[in-house]
Amino acid sequence: MPLLAGAAALVLVAQAVVLALWPDAHVLLIDLQVYRAGGEHVLAGQPLYEGGVLLDLPFVYPPFAAVLFAPLALLPLGLLKLLWTAVGVALLAYVVHRCAPRAGLPAVALIAVLATALDPVRTTLYLGQINIVLLALVVGDLLGRPGSRWRGVGVGLAAAVKLTPLVFVGYLLVTRRWRAAATAVATFVAAGALGFLAAPADSVAFWFEGTFASADRISDVAGPSNHSLNGMLGRLGIEGPLPWLAGAAVLGAVTVVLAVRAHRGGREVLAVTLCGLASAALAPFAWSHHYVWVVPLAVLLGARAVAGERWAAVGLGGVLVVTAAVVTRLPGPAVGPIPATGLISFWPDAYLLLSVVPAVALLAVPASPVRVRACER
Repeated sequence: MPLLAGAAALVLVAQAVVLALWPDAHVLLIDLQVYRAGGEHVLAGQPLYEGGVLLDLPFVYPPFAAVLFAPLALLPLGLLKLLWTAVGVALLAYVVHRCAPRAGLPAVALIAVLATALDPVRTTLYLGQINIVLLALVVGDLLGRPGSRWRGVGVGLAAAVKLTPLVFVGYLLVTRRWRAAATAVATFVAAGALGFLAAPADSVAFWFEGTFASADRISDVAGPSNHSLNGMLGRLGIEGPLPWLAGAAVLGAVTVVLAVRAHRGGREVLAVTLCGLASAALAPFAWSHHYVWVVPLAVLLGARAVAGERWAAVGLGGVLVVTAAVVTRLPGPAVGPIPATGLISFWPDAYLLLSVVPAVALLAVPASPVRVRACER
């Protein structure tokens, strides 16, 4: 515990230094402002996908997401930013608790603070992104009370906001949890229907006129900002939907096989983490902050390292080396108001490989003692 407390204190000091040197790195939350603007457009009956909703920044989520964001428009922006950040950190603690239920409250809180030093989490908080909310929805759903009649609702809601969590529906189907899969699909459809009721023209544009499939709406698919399999193929000069779909099918199938194996071995945290990382890797476009699923991976490795498994300590060290938010470029014309951080700023495919190699290696290790396995359920 003293080691955790000392590390958390260092992270807080580092965050304070960044805030003092580059205030916009903490307080701009530009994506949150886009969400708020999307909510304002729905309330005012204005189109969501005709140009930008905030300056030249487009709204890229389904209309249901804009309906969900509408209450954000009712809060003063300063208060909204403060509440959104506080909720994000609280949800991080919730995710840690779900992934390591035997950890005490002080440890959970300290680990949540440490998680803010990971680049995907740091970027999510600085931008005011929704990734931590979606992570908590899925983790709370699939790692919650076994046999819950509500299982699938969290997955369906997360997918209704950002389509990539639909991979969890496939995972539920393959593991024969038919009711949970049906609940997830029904929730997703119901949310889409609500979007149609609130914004029918925008829903037609999004679902039937190709808006949802336009991966390059914000940035070049082959550019260094796309950290998915599709982005890697584009940078290799392998363009077009067919190579990406073929590669995604193979990677998705391998992921499901590994996740099912983990599920049958009682390692549900690992199974869910594999699918979560795949949801970013298989997306047509994945920003670095989509990989917040490194938090459950780090917690899982940390729990095993504490139990005395040296390979897990090595794996955790590798995850931290790849994802630690070390400042690599200062804010400027090429970076914007937020400093670039982490290995991902040098190597666009770092998180893609991170989503495959450590998880496969982790699964290859023989089953852990009962004490550790219980922490994973």
